[in-house]
Amino acid sequence: MFKQTLDVLLRVLIAFPKVKPLRSKVTSFIHRMVDTLGSSVFPYLPKALEQLLADSEPKETVGLLVLLNQLICKFNSALREILEEVYPVVAERIFDVIPKDVNEAESANEEIRERIELQRTLYTFLHVIATHDLSSVFLTPKSGAYLDRMMQLLLTSSCNHKDITVRKTCVQIFIKLIKDWCAKPYSEEKVPGFQNFMIETFATNCCLYSVLNKSFDFRDATTHALFGEIITAQKVMYENYGNAFLMHLMSKSFPEAHIPQDLAEQYCQKLQGNDIRGLKSFYQSLIENLRVQQNGGHVFR
Repeated sequence: MFKQTLDVLLRVLIAFPKVKPLRSKVTSFIHRMVDTLGSSVFPYLPKALEQLLADSEPKETVGLLVLLNQLICKFNSALREILEEVYPVVAERIFDVIPKDVNEAESANEEIRERIELQRTLYTFLHVIATHDLSSVFLTPKSGAYLDRMMQLLLTSSCNHKDITVRKTCVQIFIKLIKDWCAKPYSEEKVPGFQNFMIETFATNCCLYSVLNKSFDFRDATTHALFGEIITAQKVMYENYGNAFLMHLMSKSFPEAHIPQDLAEQYCQKLQGNDIRGLKSFYQSLIENLRVQQNGGHVFR
């Protein structure tokens, strides 16, 4: 009965793709049927979701992402095959629609506000995928075409998004990707180029230069929580990349930031230890002293 009803609804939707009330009703119907019938409706979801995404406006796409988030949280890895089919369609639709500037100003323009809201919902969607052990979805042949755009969005947002909560979300995604995609030191790399990206770009721009920026306010509780995630990211990078991470810090990142050799060595020693609180305190002190030394003259890169 469900399949027959859904088939009828999709045929009507194909005939009248721009009718917003109809699209909303189809989304609500799918949601209710999943709640009622559970995983037995999975075979019919990809076609339905793809059809709804095809002509969706940003506000409608937000609703579909919220639905997918709820499905992932409820069914976890059981949703993997569906996501492998649906994610490329989602990515194609969204990456061409969201603002190019992650900090695009709020506007009286309704369309711009909807695009900004879609971008915020995308961060949550990527976070839900990553934290439910589904990051392999990003690496399928069809999804791989959007991997670079996703990484650049997460990098830019983790470094300078005006919403600290968004920055924290993006750093948490990177932490999970490191754990999922990076083999231990001296093992074969699972995602070619990812380790270099994390060591040379993320660790330098997010974990160092974004924190050096005077707008990074350690007195703010939310910012301090973000700082904690940045410390965790560095610890996870060391655990997964070993000396390759330390060598890049010592030979390139720290010297370019004019961090004294003795302090750099102390930081690396603490990074190799088990005292996370001590590492966090030391790094904060290092950053604050460096700011004084630079007298606010550091330019974020």
